[in-house]
Amino acid sequence: MAYWVNYFPLIIGNPLYISYIHYKNRIDKIIVMKICVISDIHGSTLWEDIVRKEKEQVDRFVFLGDYVDDKKKLSTAEEQIENLLNILDFKEEYEHVDLLIGNHDLQYIGGARSKDFDRQLFAPMQEILMDAIHDQTIQVCVCYDKYLFSHAGVSKIWMKEQGLMSYDAINKRFQHNPLSVDFVYKPNNDPSGDDVYQSPLWIRPDSLIQSMDESHYQVVGHSRIKEIFVNEQDNKKIIFTDNELKGYIVVESNDKDAITIKDML
Repeated sequence: MAYWVNYFPLIIGNPLYISYIHYKNRIDKIIVMKICVISDIHGSTLWEDIVRKEKEQVDRFVFLGDYVDDKKKLSTAEEQIENLLNILDFKEEYEHVDLLIGNHDLQYIGGARSKDFDRQLFAPMQEILMDAIHDQTIQVCVCYDKYLFSHAGVSKIWMKEQGLMSYDAINKRFQHNPLSVDFVYKPNNDPSGDDVYQSPLWIRPDSLIQSMDESHYQVVGHSRIKEIFVNEQDNKKIIFTDNELKGYIVVESNDKDAITIKDML
């Protein structure tokens, strides 16, 4: 005879809903959670269209950061701030939402600056981000089952050099020291972040595939691509999603092959 028990483990600031079926002394864990991933918004309101399409179909939304710095110059600083506030409101209302930090966000609280830095965004972004980081509304990474989500990817070499033993430790340190995930400066390093010791907001694809831990499949944005694609090498899997919101993905946390790529056009 089988019966269901709900269990809520501690997972990087968010509960993951897991059910167990008990058959005498055997426990089979069944996890079914569909996660919609929205990458690198840069001031765009297209995330609202994605939410409308997927809200009744998925269990969670994960935003991979870079909420501002409109590269196409289609929105004003005021419009980008309003868009970010709408995203924060969505998280508060819907709850099943993870907001992660990007390098274009961190630059407004002292992080390494990009060529897209906008002085008009500086004061409002600083206030919004510091509050959101302090109360853990915005974090660095989140992990569900076999999937690890972050802006650019988490290097085990970076973690070792920072003395971090878990993904949860990354978020805890970030809450008290946001610049702990800033660009890592070393002699002769690559200015774009293509180094195995680079932070989760800056590391590039070639370095990430060399330095990531095999225990999780990583879902990242940051490095712009024409089409969403999956890179698999030596038991490692990375899903690259920053295609300027021409599309997005839905993954199932219990199935490494259940990845659906959806077009916005």
